[in-house]
Amino acid sequence: MKTSHLILLSAALLAASSCSLLKPKNSTAPSEAPTVGAVTGRPVAGSRTPLPAPPKIAGERPDQATLCGGRWLIAAVDAHTIVAEDDAPYIDFEQGSGRFYGSDGCNILNGDYLLRSDGSMVFSHVLSTMKYCPDEEYSALIGRYINDESRLYVDTKRIGQDTYLYLRSADDKVVMTLRRHNMEFLNGNWQVTSIDGRPIDDEECNIFFDIPELKVHGNTGCNFFNGTIYIDPNRSNALDLSNMATTRMACNKGDQEMRMMVALESTSTAIAGNQDNTVLLLNAAGKEMMTLKRIPVPQMDSNNAE
Repeated sequence: MKTSHLILLSAALLAASSCSLLKPKNSTAPSEAPTVGAVTGRPVAGSRTPLPAPPKIAGERPDQATLCGGRWLIAAVDAHTIVAEDDAPYIDFEQGSGRFYGSDGCNILNGDYLLRSDGSMVFSHVLSTMKYCPDEEYSALIGRYINDESRLYVDTKRIGQDTYLYLRSADDKVVMTLRRHNMEFLNGNWQVTSIDGRPIDDEECNIFFDIPELKVHGNTGCNFFNGTIYIDPNRSNALDLSNMATTRMACNKGDQEMRMMVALESTSTAIAGNQDNTVLLLNAAGKEMMTLKRIPVPQMDSNNAE
């Protein structure tokens, strides 16, 4: 019995020493350089996966002024095109604070973003309300890419009067497309030069567009009018005018006034001319409703300025 116990004890000691030789305390080889975390920026110990190289750029890498120049409507996520008039998903980037605010079409989102020099964008400290919206299938998809683990590459491209912002994965796949209208070219005062294809020579006939406030007002050559602007997020160059109201002064330009009000209420699209000082208004069928020419802003004489 003593001899068998000694044999078993020797075998156990040999097995224990073998395990200690096979599994050293520090299992990370010195040649393994840790990578950097996508969100925290801190090394991730023991990881063998290097950061992906920036993908190809389809447009231009945005600077902060471009990124923060207005609201971005989310037009597509993965293979899903988003068409929504009410509760359309969007993102607003706030320059200076590094904050973003938005909606996935169901819940309100906010958090931090960082635009890096390599063209990548990192989201962090992302918070969301917890409303349940089973009918909005794209809400969950948006949350897949706007979260604390996201590192996406961004570039922009101007197409007509719209600017597109593309968010791309490391393998150059577009995972989200955002669009912002550039209808600010309408801001200001315009002389009406034709209505329904017929030339107009009337200095009193003018329109003033206030795009930031989404208001329009002007003069038909007889009466003052005002109304509301709506820019459809699902159409390029969209311009819809509604809630139009006029004063009730009688004059000998009744036909011109009637044609002008019909043209304004029929307008569906605004297109900038070849020069910045002209605009063409079209109806939904593409028919010309009105042409405009910018009224120059009077320049102050520096010699008379106090």
